[in-house]
Amino acid sequence: MNNNGILPLVNILSRQTSLVVIERNHNSSDDAATVVPVTLALLRLVKTNDAARRAVKDVVFPPGAAEEAFARRASAEVAKGVTEGASRAKNMAPLDAPRGTLRWRLVRLMTWVDSNVKRSACELLWMLCGEDATEFVLRTGFGNAIHFLGIRGCVNLPAGVDG
Repeated sequence: MNNNGILPLVNILSRQTSLVVIERNHNSSDDAATVVPVTLALLRLVKTNDAARRAVKDVVFPPGAAEEAFARRASAEVAKGVTEGASRAKNMAPLDAPRGTLRWRLVRLMTWVDSNVKRSACELLWMLCGEDATEFVLRTGFGNAIHFLGIRGCVNLPAGVDG
């Protein structure tokens, strides 16, 4: 696959998430109209093509020193869970989502009022994490991830909570 079209789509997503999360000039339905189409287009690409998934993941979670630091913190978090009798991460906040970055804005959208915005951001991050619940929690925070993980059947939600 030629990835020349991926970066422009990610740049559009970055700009639109900036408008919605940081500038907040619109109401919830305008937010959805701004963010959801490009998020779903990228989601479809990353679901169907590994090269596209890697390309988008490299932009959202850039490789290098920051990713190495994340890997060390993630290992420590998982090890802490193992010593407490579980093998899952328990971090409530993302281990690495610096304020203002695209990943920070996508994590913010995970708890948005509009369910379409929330679901599309969750689905995109879920695919970028390789559908791995532990990586998803480490990258987004348990508090942000719990509802989506419940919808996915990875955790049991209390009776009466639906997706």
